[in-house]
Amino acid sequence: MGCFLFLDFFTLHNEYMEVPDFKGVYTRDLDKFVSGKDIEYEIVDSVYNDKLPKGSVVDQEPKAAATVKQGRTIYLTVNARVNKKVAMPNLIDLSLRQAKSLLESYGLQVGRLTYVEGLPPIMHQNFQGKPIAPNTQIDVGSSIDLVLGLGNKNSLIAVPELFGMTLSEVRSVLLSANLSLGMVNKDETASDTLYARVFRQAPQPNSTDGLYEGARVNIWLTGSEEVLESESKQNIQIE
Repeated sequence: MGCFLFLDFFTLHNEYMEVPDFKGVYTRDLDKFVSGKDIEYEIVDSVYNDKLPKGSVVDQEPKAAATVKQGRTIYLTVNARVNKKVAMPNLIDLSLRQAKSLLESYGLQVGRLTYVEGLPPIMHQNFQGKPIAPNTQIDVGSSIDLVLGLGNKNSLIAVPELFGMTLSEVRSVLLSANLSLGMVNKDETASDTLYARVFRQAPQPNSTDGLYEGARVNIWLTGSEEVLESESKQNIQIE
């Protein structure tokens, strides 16, 4: 009896309903999806994410499961079928930090780093293995490979501590330190590199010798908390 009274309150008395989950629904199927639900929709924005189905809903307002009055309009954001374009910025002669900041402001990201003999600023900018000129139209989210000079070999960089970091965090730290990621080794528990963490690195952190700009740091990943704990204890004993 109480259940029927509850339903009557939410569907008839105040004409309330629970917002359905639009995420993943293709735009071509939206009319069919809302049929019989006594709810409206409006597409108000689009984004581009190559990891999600093109032409599908990626966000909504109000959110799924929210309580609204029947007939309410739900505002949708869909994943565009064609990526947005931006003009490639000029990175030549910038420092790596400046280039990273500029690329991110354009919706682009730093790709592979290659170091050659020369001065520290960026010497070349490449996309998919070929030089890319400033103002060239390029998809948002693209990775730009950079060729940098090795700089002064008398200036050494301290090796950062990477223990416990994810692969994404390692890339960010090394990039900020003007170092490169070397070999990525995985144990049998590190099948998902998104969550696996560093339990060993070479060279060791804070090595007295230091590294030249652009030098590579190798890492070992694990998904096991036991391995991380064991390695942590060994590191403490060594110190």
